[in-house]
Amino acid sequence: MQRGRYRVKVLVLVGLILMNTIFISAEKAVEEDSIEDIEGKLFDISEEEREILGLLFTQVQEIEELERQKESIQLDIENMKKVIENLEDRIEEETKNYEDKLDILKEVLRSYQRMGPISYIQVILDADNITSLLRRVNILRDLTKNTGELLDFIQQIRDELTAEKMNLDEKLNLLQEKEGDLAKTLEERESKIKELEAHLASLNENRQYYEEQLGIILKMIEDLTLLIQNATKEFTHIIRGGNLPEEELELKLNLEGIKAIIYEDTFNKILQSNDNLPHIIIHFHQDLIEMEFPEENLLLKGNFLILDGQTLQLQVEEGNFYGFLLNRGTIDRFFEEGYFLLDISPILGKNGIKSIKVMEGYLELTVEINMF
Repeated sequence: MQRGRYRVKVLVLVGLILMNTIFISAEKAVEEDSIEDIEGKLFDISEEEREILGLLFTQVQEIEELERQKESIQLDIENMKKVIENLEDRIEEETKNYEDKLDILKEVLRSYQRMGPISYIQVILDADNITSLLRRVNILRDLTKNTGELLDFIQQIRDELTAEKMNLDEKLNLLQEKEGDLAKTLEERESKIKELEAHLASLNENRQYYEEQLGIILKMIEDLTLLIQNATKEFTHIIRGGNLPEEELELKLNLEGIKAIIYEDTFNKILQSNDNLPHIIIHFHQDLIEMEFPEENLLLKGNFLILDGQTLQLQVEEGNFYGFLLNRGTIDRFFEEGYFLLDISPILGKNGIKSIKVMEGYLELTVEINMF
């Protein structure tokens, strides 16, 4: 839901900037043209047009990312204000508790003062027998003990109150920092909007053409985000019993454990055998994994991270769409609902991954053997 809200706000924002509501034009273009026609338009543009469109696309992505940051910071500020409000209520409650206990202590001390030390001696001397004497001594001991406990309790409340106030001061400082971050983000966003507006104005009679092209790209990115989010949910289960036979693995035993090698072709066969995934091609290079979506003209680049010894996560660092560079914010939005996780427990059993290397054409896993 968060992602949809960011997109809607940015579409409205950029729509206002572009004056001619490029996204309405884009939707009409998508309705009127087939996917092949749209792809043809994007492939057939000149280098100069591609450069201009790429710059516009980058600017819009930057604005959208700043909008996303603004939403996130505003949410942090809202949550922080609630925490501060709760802290203030607790401080008020502890302060009242502290004052109440002080009042009780004052009354006890006044009673002691009125009686005086001679009165305590008189209480003991007035005892008629040994039983009465012991009872009176115990009563006096309880009185002094309760006074000590009351003093300790008051000290504890005061310490807690001091800690709560320090916590409150810290939260207030964080709130000020967040509000400063928000002001900077809003200022930067306004600057980017002006840059985009000026850039579009400089295009003169070509403005409408680029607005339409940009709108098409943004609409396709929206569809692509949904496709990737659906793919991540299925990707984790691609290695199931039987679809990665032992003969497809190259196993070597050494002092570190077992080295298991999975070749690029084997990995792609597994992907292609899954009807619930879009067409994906994996390329293994030295310390680099490329995930290609050929039908969508999308290329993502990154590497595998070991999560829990039996699960790998593809950490995407960069990407491009029809040759246009995707910024960090767009890539992060692809994975707001989950990452490409690879559960390889079906081939590991109780064993775990110790290390992983991406080599040219294959993946090398060092597996630590667990005997028990």
